[in-house]
Amino acid sequence: MYLMPEGLIMETMKNKYRSCGLNYDLIIERFPDINVYEETVNAYLADEFFKDLKVMLENEDYALAKDAVKGLYVLAGELCLFPLYEKLLEVYEDLEYETYGDVRVHYDDMMLTYEKIRGIFNA
Repeated sequence: MYLMPEGLIMETMKNKYRSCGLNYDLIIERFPDINVYEETVNAYLADEFFKDLKVMLENEDYALAKDAVKGLYVLAGELCLFPLYEKLLEVYEDLEYETYGDVRVHYDDMMLTYEKIRGIFNA
């Protein structure tokens, strides 16, 4: 059985994270156990609010959508998922400033980022 050298494993992990705009070095600094981090991120990415948000927007339930997005962007920031954090913030700002004409476009853009990140975590 072939075992990869530690340096090659680290570079592979960095590339995996870099592929969707995440900063591996910052993440490992804040979360030294990468396995626990990945389990936590997988649980976060499984949050039903990501999919429920679409229904909330379709039903024009903007107050509930705003609350859901706020919780999601706070957690994205805590987990160093900054590309997703920024996209969620755009959706939140649309809801906060009642620019509802833009919110669906920003939601769709956020979901593309969500799916890209989700893909590397196998969530």
